[in-house]
Amino acid sequence: MLEWIRKEAVERPKVIGGLMVLIGGVFVLSMGWWGFSATRSAKSDVLAKVNGVPIKVDDYSRDYLIMKDNYKRLLRGDLGAKILKDLNFPGLVLRNMIYRQLWIDEGRTLGIQVSDQTVIQEIARIPFFQVGTPPAFSKDAYVAFLKETHQTAEGFEDSVRKDVLVQRAQLFVRASQTIGNPSPQQGGATPSDTNAERVRLQNETVEALQNQLETKARIDIDQKVFREVSRQLL
Repeated sequence: MLEWIRKEAVERPKVIGGLMVLIGGVFVLSMGWWGFSATRSAKSDVLAKVNGVPIKVDDYSRDYLIMKDNYKRLLRGDLGAKILKDLNFPGLVLRNMIYRQLWIDEGRTLGIQVSDQTVIQEIARIPFFQVGTPPAFSKDAYVAFLKETHQTAEGFEDSVRKDVLVQRAQLFVRASQTIGNPSPQQGGATPSDTNAERVRLQNETVEALQNQLETKARIDIDQKVFREVSRQLL
């Protein structure tokens, strides 16, 4: 389980809340923008396993850099090593990756499928692959990106498919909460207030299910590899 990470983490509600907002930055088409090359030594290349599914060092390093950049943009400033240590940033990144895999598993359990056409449409929407006026998808830009980041088209598209699967699984849970438990109508409540309450209940439902998935999951963390990779990234 994740008790070990929790012991190391600074579990302040505002910090966790901010990170949960940024999870979307990792979940939704993060896909190796940083070009983290898969040239690392083959030894100890697995940092953790979630129900037997490996979280590899290269993938972790990629998501770490993505989330760090998101924080820099949010705070409009650089994050020094001390701040990252105080936040236990490495541990929080790993937790988010574990949660992502749990949602992937849940999406598959729910029978959610992501078609090839959906993957194509998602990739075509990415601004990085659009050129010209008006912007249009460029195959050349896409191929150049794959070469630069040392990825295959199949691997990249699989990452997109999984990100969409996570999105849809969470949307399914949110919709289920709304249908089964409509927001209470309080006297004098504005539509904005009612919507805010609905969103709050949906978020609580997603978080509650996430905690259940975590409790039932088999999560194995190679603490030695985790500490070494974290030390290199901080």
